[in-house]
Amino acid sequence: MNNYGFHFAESYQGYWNIAQIGRKIPGTLYIEKHSIRLELFWNNVTHVDLRVIPSATGYAYTDIGNKKSCYFFVLKGLQLMSVSWFGKHQSQYKLDVNNFCMSDKPRFSTNGIVNCCIRTQLMDKWVWDYTQNSYSDWWPFKENESIEMKYQAKPSLTLFESVLFELYLKFGYEAHTPNADGFGMSTHTFLNLRLKKKQKFYDALDLAESVIWLFSLLWNNQFSPDFIEFRTSKGKFIYKQSDKYQFKYFDVINKSLRTDISDFDVKELSYSIERWFRFVEKEMVSIGSFFETQYNEHIIPSAKIKNYMSVVDGLIKNEKTEKVEVEHGCADLLDKISRYINKKERKMLNRLMFRNEKFTLKDKLEKVIDGLHSYIELNIEDDFSSKAVNTRNVLTHVCKKTEKIYKKDQYMDLAVCLELLIMAFLLQQIGVHSEISKKIIGVISSPE
Repeated sequence: MNNYGFHFAESYQGYWNIAQIGRKIPGTLYIEKHSIRLELFWNNVTHVDLRVIPSATGYAYTDIGNKKSCYFFVLKGLQLMSVSWFGKHQSQYKLDVNNFCMSDKPRFSTNGIVNCCIRTQLMDKWVWDYTQNSYSDWWPFKENESIEMKYQAKPSLTLFESVLFELYLKFGYEAHTPNADGFGMSTHTFLNLRLKKKQKFYDALDLAESVIWLFSLLWNNQFSPDFIEFRTSKGKFIYKQSDKYQFKYFDVINKSLRTDISDFDVKELSYSIERWFRFVEKEMVSIGSFFETQYNEHIIPSAKIKNYMSVVDGLIKNEKTEKVEVEHGCADLLDKISRYINKKERKMLNRLMFRNEKFTLKDKLEKVIDGLHSYIELNIEDDFSSKAVNTRNVLTHVCKKTEKIYKKDQYMDLAVCLELLIMAFLLQQIGVHSEISKKIIGVISSPE
């Protein structure tokens, strides 16, 4: 499998092994714009329950460029969509597929991942200024001389390296079949994760997901990879998840990017990436929740508000540095007895009689906003934090509070405001310059 020119076909026809059926069944795997579907045709005398199938395997063929290729598949998370009967025995089952792995080898293992390659067309746009001079000019030619064009791919560009893995860009090209317009060629950029220690499949997938989150943040553009290729010491395979199970319905080609590679110094970007991985490791649940909410274009604004406020609650620690009395009068009592106890006993009583003051959700939101005032352009009204928290409480507890809240027609603006505040906070935490952050985020305004 050559990933430089790899594209999913619209369909793969072949034979599929379903445990409930107990034999190979002919069928077609369809890869549509935002979903994956398996259609099975078979002669069965008795009905088989295929409502939920954990996994299925198979081999299937496709014709691309007049060349027939065979691939081997492992499908996961199949659910019955519909069943049709033709006569007494012929039936057609349509099954929705969550994700699959495919390889050109009949047997492939998903254990011991050593490399992960993320392919998205958006990366080609991001590095355009860097790769556009890879082409040489058309050479002048005389009559009867052939036209010649030279292409030299840029060497790999390392973005970050640690003792665990290396993140780098790899550059290549895809040659297109000559047509009436002549010969065609396009550059392709790949985001590679070279793992210095073998990883389990889902651990490597989580690492790839955190990289996708990072570039979604730097581009201000949510995206699904065209594909992810994993390599083991025994071979490689392609992984694809249905967009509908990630709530991703994006037109990647027509999406714009807020930054390109020229906006970043490579050393500074490496520093930001290092901080990103550390931050994700520490705050995986909150960051994952943020991007899942941001990616889901079908979630209603009120649900986004609740989710984003929970993200703020999770990102800011619960305790302030100041100490407060457990009970009123503890400080006076400690002063009275301090002359009769030693230093060790005093420290012990301090731990018992004083505690860290807790942050309220309003405190946490204000802490985020206050830290961003000198970092990014804010157009936030003075009582924004109170109104945002009160609105969240109304949505969560269904109380009848009507003062200092945002109305239903302002929910979408509030959700966008909270989303941008969290994005700016994340950019600040990983050390992205304020000028670049302003380019990525723009002005953050509270609902009018």
